[in-house]
Amino acid sequence: MANVYDLLNKQTNLKSEAEALDAEQDNEISTIASVLAGIGSGLFKIPEGFVSLGASLMDLGADTNKAAEVEKYFAKINPFDEAAEATAAGKITELIVNLAVPGGIAFKAGSGLAKSAITAKKAGKYLSPTGQAGKNINKGIQKSLKDVKLRGWDRAGELGAGALAGGVAEGIFVGDVEDAGTFGDLLGGPTQLEREMEGDTYDPAQEIINRVKFGVEGA
Repeated sequence: MANVYDLLNKQTNLKSEAEALDAEQDNEISTIASVLAGIGSGLFKIPEGFVSLGASLMDLGADTNKAAEVEKYFAKINPFDEAAEATAAGKITELIVNLAVPGGIAFKAGSGLAKSAITAKKAGKYLSPTGQAGKNINKGIQKSLKDVKLRGWDRAGELGAGALAGGVAEGIFVGDVEDAGTFGDLLGGPTQLEREMEGDTYDPAQEIINRVKFGVEGA
């Protein structure tokens, strides 16, 4: 038969288990909230990257410090930043969104333009009719360009153009390339980013070069 001490000890253990379960559920909810905030913050980082690049170019030519002002401004108006930075999952989500949205759109646009250019060139090379009949045929060719399948080097050219466009977009629209990092930072090499050490003055040229490195690696 259980005594009073055992009953009290059992109640204490049950209470501790319940508190641990509640804490685990709260932590799961906070992680989900941080991931959702990461999506919103990642979208905010896209215009921030574009404006930051413009500010760095201005700083390079006019010896100002507009980039720091831009960073403070976006940190102030971004309502998702703090929640996104609260967990590792939120930070990763923020970076993925910041990379994937502009990079994916640019890749699709770049590869689409390359495909249209290649198929148009092939169509013009194989058939160059003149007169009204030629105009009608050319209209038909333009209408059917989207159905032309590319092969071999044509496909490689399409993918290369898409990759180049995606890399350019990543170099322009990523909010903070130094925070995102590169494989060069991990393995060394030409894409390793130059980071400001404590006490160093802000260097807009370094910021622009880092964006170029990031875009090259992205491509």
